[in-house]
Amino acid sequence: MSNLTALSPILRTAIDPVVVLDPQGVILDWSARAEAAFGWPREEVLGRGLIEVLAPLRHQTAYRQILSRRLASAEPPVERQKSQLMAVRKDGVEIPIEVSLAAFGEADATVFLGFIRDVTDRVVVHERLAAGEARFRAAIGAVDGILWTNDASGRMVGDQPGWSALTGQTPEEYQGFGWVDAVHPDDAGPTLLAWNAAVARGGPFTFEHRVRRHDGAWRDFAVRAVAALEADGSIREWIGVHADITERKRAEERLRESEARFRAMADSAPAPVWMTSAAGGITFANEAFAEFAGIDAEALLGDAWIGMIHPEDIAEVGARRAAARGAPEGPRAYGFEARFRCGDGGYRWMVANARPRIDARGQFQGYIGMAMDMTETKAAEARQRLLINELNHRVKNTLASIQSIVRQTLRADETPVRVRERLIDRLLAMSAAHDVLTRESWEGAALDDIVRQGVAPFIDDREPGRVSIDGPSLRVGASTALSLALAVHELATNAAKYGALSTPAGKVAIAWDQTGEDGAVLTWAERDGPPVTPPDRKGFGTRLLDRGLSADLGGQPKLTFAVEGVRAVLPVRLA
Repeated sequence: MSNLTALSPILRTAIDPVVVLDPQGVILDWSARAEAAFGWPREEVLGRGLIEVLAPLRHQTAYRQILSRRLASAEPPVERQKSQLMAVRKDGVEIPIEVSLAAFGEADATVFLGFIRDVTDRVVVHERLAAGEARFRAAIGAVDGILWTNDASGRMVGDQPGWSALTGQTPEEYQGFGWVDAVHPDDAGPTLLAWNAAVARGGPFTFEHRVRRHDGAWRDFAVRAVAALEADGSIREWIGVHADITERKRAEERLRESEARFRAMADSAPAPVWMTSAAGGITFANEAFAEFAGIDAEALLGDAWIGMIHPEDIAEVGARRAAARGAPEGPRAYGFEARFRCGDGGYRWMVANARPRIDARGQFQGYIGMAMDMTETKAAEARQRLLINELNHRVKNTLASIQSIVRQTLRADETPVRVRERLIDRLLAMSAAHDVLTRESWEGAALDDIVRQGVAPFIDDREPGRVSIDGPSLRVGASTALSLALAVHELATNAAKYGALSTPAGKVAIAWDQTGEDGAVLTWAERDGPPVTPPDRKGFGTRLLDRGLSADLGGQPKLTFAVEGVRAVLPVRLA
């Protein structure tokens, strides 16, 4: 019986694909499973070389050399030679295979039996295992701490280089439960109890304790351990990490001390103080806030404070708060005035200011704020406004009385008309300045308002461009405003009688510029009026400008009688 006939049963019953080769690697037979595995019908591969049929082109040279060596060895069947190679199916798909060769037959008529196994699944498993091991090693490298393992019973066994490097213990010292000797005496007992309890229930284990470092220093560590399980769910070993948290603990302690100091300082403050989270709710309210509200400080946490605001003020407070929190550059400080309901049920005016809290990383943490009771201040301001209004009313009545007295005293048949009119006009100029100051509660006035009020009686509505007024927005005090009003009135009166405003073509330009932090210069310039000649003597207006107003204006005015028009330069003291 020939070798091929003798091998026929093997080809029919073998689980794996089987190929029969001659000593040169030519295919003599090809099992049905080989046909199914590689897509080559038996009649298409008989007489062809195995390398030609199955080897990818890029590997054919190397694989041919391997096959030649194996076929030349002629070992007995029990000593199969295995090789893991790549094969290409008829459809071009490559798969990993494992090939076992065994010689069969007499020495002078040897054939070789090749068993080919598709090991794709095994390769995938190996690749996954390798990837898993790589991830595990990467995870170990990324762990910020000391890695250690214990056996299923919770005892430390084998070589533990991380633990040894941390504590300086030798393997003989840390074996079993010897590692407990490196734990602080006050923490050793609780640690062992917690560890044994975790082992008994199957974990996980989390704990914090102090460990003596190899240099003798005690350090705080956070411990975490989990069980690695077998396929049947039993514990194979414990994997744990010791992470040094000494600096974090110290930072937390400093933070607690800082917060305690802040709370003590805040509680000693006589005004409401609060702190919010980044989301906006109150996280801390001091004792003064609780006393004002008439409730416990805990009841003020969250958004309870919003319910204390007077309904008419809620919208304004909410708008200011939202604008500050949503500012493009990030949360910014804000303030508001509002009425808050206090413990007795009444409302008190409060002025509040809040500033953002920013941590070391630049992250917004919330707001810290303080409020002051300004109810009495508001009442005092109201009383002051009432008194000022009453004073203004009485001053206006007094000026009106003075004007009436002047008219009655300086009777037309006893006093020159010019003198009578001049005096009344000056009183009216002062009254106009008083009107401006009254609107400003006598806290000063806009320089522009004083000038316009002073020249208003001399401007023709049909030709308003004859008097030009130009200058920056500046403010003057009350006494300066009155003196400036008289000065402008005198200049305008003179221009209307003798100067530029006495002819249709004449013009007046009034302008001012700031010359320092608290000073400015106002210029009065006339043009296109009648030729100007210096007066033979100084009238009241000239004397007023020269001597009467310099103290309140802040300097000596300069009056020039140029041929082309009168020019005056007035120093002005700013508020």
